[in-house]
Amino acid sequence: MHQSSLLYLILIFAVSLFLSQQSISFVFAQSQNLEEHLGLFGNGNNSLLNDVFNNVKDSVVQITTEYQDPNYPGGLYDSTGGAPIPMKFGSGFVYDDSGIIITNYHVVSSATNIIVTFNNGNSYTAKVVGVDPYGDISILKLDNPAGEKLVPVTLSNSSNLKVGDPVLAIGNPYGLDNTLTFGIVSQIGRLLPNSDLGYSIPNVIQTDAAINPGNSGGPLIDLDGKVVGMNTAIFSNTGAYTGVGFAIPSNDIIRIIPSLIKTGTYEHPWLGISGSKLSPTLAEVFGLGHNYKGVLIEDVVPNGPADKAGLNGMLIQGNRYGEQQIIDKDIIVEIDGKPVSRIDDIISYLDINKKVGDKITLTVNRNGQIVNLVATLDARPDLPLQEIQSQSEPDNEIRPNTPFPNFKLPELPDFKLPELPNFNLPGLIIPFTR
Repeated sequence: MHQSSLLYLILIFAVSLFLSQQSISFVFAQSQNLEEHLGLFGNGNNSLLNDVFNNVKDSVVQITTEYQDPNYPGGLYDSTGGAPIPMKFGSGFVYDDSGIIITNYHVVSSATNIIVTFNNGNSYTAKVVGVDPYGDISILKLDNPAGEKLVPVTLSNSSNLKVGDPVLAIGNPYGLDNTLTFGIVSQIGRLLPNSDLGYSIPNVIQTDAAINPGNSGGPLIDLDGKVVGMNTAIFSNTGAYTGVGFAIPSNDIIRIIPSLIKTGTYEHPWLGISGSKLSPTLAEVFGLGHNYKGVLIEDVVPNGPADKAGLNGMLIQGNRYGEQQIIDKDIIVEIDGKPVSRIDDIISYLDINKKVGDKITLTVNRNGQIVNLVATLDARPDLPLQEIQSQSEPDNEIRPNTPFPNFKLPELPDFKLPELPNFNLPGLIIPFTR
């Protein structure tokens, strides 16, 4: 055989061998992935999800709240028994072996009686001993849980979460106790508006794990069985699950709970401003770059920290044609040297990194001039004052009654703190028993 032909055959053999090895490696890798998936979702009678659920289920509780019916102020029943005390369901989890239970503020707010039920069916009354309405966190203390084996959860570091991480939600949707749902972390760092209080909860976890009324206050758990968040709200037009749920990050719980145990309250740092993301349209109107980033300050609360530091709200003036123009404006571009582009960035930075009494430096573009202002943070006032946030990009709709040309402050999405499911009234027929 000619030498060149021999070399050619050797080359073909080497390439074939290499491709065969790659195919074997690919098949082996695929089989490993298959084994991992089978282990996660179930193979025979065993799965990772089974193990996680079994390790955490005794730490999760059902919270039944009773409310005084205004139509029956004395708590009386009519002759037919048709007017029982209203009852609703929520969820919670064990914090420590002293009987502290963590749940949402909105789960127990205004309740006249609270009953905590464990996975084994044991029930105890409980009292609210600490609340943080702005963070939607409350802690309960069990009344005389003598003999109950309390299994505290392990709180994880939620800052380690990444989009795509698998998570589990355990709770009592619609009063169906010990329900497990599974999903992923859809996004992190969301700002959750609370129209009732006027403030927002920053750095919230978004998940597609099913969360429904009754899940509120239950834990969001990673595959190690550690709590990474507390299920709190859903995005829905109907009040039921639509694929987008929200959980308060565990780092907030870790930061806030010790103060609630010690003093019953928690003070959030407050700057006292309202503002919105600077749109490209407005940036060009102000003579700035198309993608200039910053928070346009609309209003400053009188005598608040920002006002005392010298931050100004917008000054708007009408011309002889009846058109409104922004004459003076402050745009926050940095806080403590860190760039900001949304009001979310400011709220999140303060809530995570600062406390009441701390000083912050605001770098401000004031009509084209950069100035640095130092503010001392106060506690949020008892009466809620708005800190307005822009949840999405402004569109190009022209609104003649606004001072912003081609600018619209978007409506907030319909975020809901799920209504707690009502207890079944006597006489109603249900197609199942529990």
